[in-house]
Amino acid sequence: MRHIRCFLAVAKAGTVTDAATAMNSSQPAISRSLAEIEEIIGQPLFTRTGRGLVMTDAGQKLNRHLDTAMAQIETGTRAASGTAPRPRVAVGMLPNVARTLAVDAGASFKAAHPEIDLLLHWAGVSELITRLHRNEIDFILGRLLSLEHMSGVSFEHLNTEALIFVVSRDHPFADTPDAIDLPDLMHEMMIVPIADTIIRRELDKFLTARGIADFPNKIETVSFEFTRSYLKQHRGAACVPVGAVRRELADGSLVRLGIQGEELVSSVGITYAAGRALSDNAQRLAQHVRAAAKLRR
Repeated sequence: MRHIRCFLAVAKAGTVTDAATAMNSSQPAISRSLAEIEEIIGQPLFTRTGRGLVMTDAGQKLNRHLDTAMAQIETGTRAASGTAPRPRVAVGMLPNVARTLAVDAGASFKAAHPEIDLLLHWAGVSELITRLHRNEIDFILGRLLSLEHMSGVSFEHLNTEALIFVVSRDHPFADTPDAIDLPDLMHEMMIVPIADTIIRRELDKFLTARGIADFPNKIETVSFEFTRSYLKQHRGAACVPVGAVRRELADGSLVRLGIQGEELVSSVGITYAAGRALSDNAQRLAQHVRAAAKLRR
């Protein structure tokens, strides 16, 4: 157990010095334990760099499994001692489902299980993946992740969702939305997703395929609340997931333009940590997510 705690502390801290401080131990003791566990494993778990320690592939694999195991041990210990916290489910939520699937599933889940706390984490993909591997969240709900984030995870497809271009009903484009094409947007102030997000990469792929490098005048954000408010008050156009503006499309305050492409359509579903079974409560929530997704097809 000492070796496991030492390894996890170094993995989290990134340096032997910080790990020793966190464990209230000495640097030589941490270094010795780290060397011993590397001898047991049979290969290096960290690469030493000028900025600290970076986990090797073997270290990353070990970290995923030990993080999960320690979390289960701590949960079991608390349950046995009678100090277990309230039951809960923690989910990573991507922006495209915050107004739709997450709301519907969350409402039905809480109606059925008021005794289970539901934690919704809003963060970037990289942070949510890290939390998933650390067993801090049970699964991620949102669009299919890009390839570099798919290592060690599995994806369950629920439905598809398109990125669409929208304007306010007061915008001149709203009179003939199906006649508007990409060149018409080059003179508009565009609101687009932040670079390196899943939906921005989908948009960039769509633009590149049509010979367009970028929009010359733009605001980048994944705050769809900002996007909706901006378009209601100022002239501009936006590229957003349809779920983020479904309500405004229905009431007519925003108008969908006729610009479409297969690159803008992606899967929406549940991302799990590969090889890790969901808790009973997380499975219950996943069932509510699946039911909500069926109603939105």
